[in-house]
Amino acid sequence: MSQSKVLPLAETAIFVALALILSLFSINYAQTFYLELTVIPLLLLAIRRGLIWGLIAGLLYGLLAIVLGEVTPLSFAQGFLEYIIAPISLGLAGLFNTKSSNKFRIVVCATLLGVFVKYFFHFIAGIVFWGQYAWKGWSVWLYSLVTQGISGLITAIAALIILGILYKAAPKLFIAK
Repeated sequence: MSQSKVLPLAETAIFVALALILSLFSINYAQTFYLELTVIPLLLLAIRRGLIWGLIAGLLYGLLAIVLGEVTPLSFAQGFLEYIIAPISLGLAGLFNTKSSNKFRIVVCATLLGVFVKYFFHFIAGIVFWGQYAWKGWSVWLYSLVTQGISGLITAIAALIILGILYKAAPKLFIAK
């Protein structure tokens, strides 16, 4: 392995481990709405290291969450969509890995993109796999939009606050050497 890949690989392992630890502290309300803190280290890595490393980190996180028994998918398709594709999509935040003078704006845009795309996949999964849990009188589409929309919004706000604080305290954390 070339020396140039050792540091990004080590950082990816550390950030994925942080995401797994934070998954222990995610907040779930009535199995419907949730705050997912795992997005924070995965978004930070994607912003710091770029698209490829962000996608790899999302894939590793999703696979480890399944292997470690953190999640129990309903089916292969549901597990693949919500625990492989959705976390991988957080890596799209790496599209904003640039040498811009306004890195804070990049942190905000990258976070919003990553969380939006992730929860879009959860929205689709809600329609396809979780429709039986729709509240009485609610269409499957509306139920999934409300539950995943609120969860995505709560997660995005928390990620923006925490990443914003981290950026203000240690802006170099968002720049790879």
